[in-house]
Amino acid sequence: MFRKKREIKLRDKTNIIVSFILVLMGIIMLIVPFLGFMAPNTLLYVVFSIYALIKIIEVIIVKSKNGDYEDIFTAIACALAAVSGFKFIDYDPIKVLSITLASWVGIMAIIKLIKLDYYHDRENGMFYVNLVTFSMFLLLGLLTSINLYFNETVQILMLGFFFVINGLLNLAEDGIRILVARNSIKVKDVK
Repeated sequence: MFRKKREIKLRDKTNIIVSFILVLMGIIMLIVPFLGFMAPNTLLYVVFSIYALIKIIEVIIVKSKNGDYEDIFTAIACALAAVSGFKFIDYDPIKVLSITLASWVGIMAIIKLIKLDYYHDRENGMFYVNLVTFSMFLLLGLLTSINLYFNETVQILMLGFFFVINGLLNLAEDGIRILVARNSIKVKDVK
């Protein structure tokens, strides 16, 4: 019993730390335009690479045994998006940036839908929380990806705001799950 409780605490701490790191990456992206040393495409691929690395570390630390593969799939999606930067480096940066972000949001939407289906099948109360965060992520991601036709500073700022909000959505999702589970609030078997 004690070991299981300690594992849950480790998972919770790891999820919260990763969410804070995502918010921090977004904040750094908001600061980068004022330093003026990186193109939006390069910055996005660096962020995707770091995001993939963080998710791989999270998978190694948490070692989930409950069939939740969201972190593994997210790491793969981020790695694919980062590698695509090498493939399309000679193309129009604005179009590549927009298509890369839209593709990544689409892949992440599929991953989040799998998680939603998992919660729905088990009649888990987190289904509603994940449904709201999924909807906000999808709307924000698509709006960001189709509105990247400005100068480089605005592109980086938009990407920064997107990653800050993505991190905040993940943080809210994890925080609600932890609070509900710890306080034994009756929300249909939240795990």
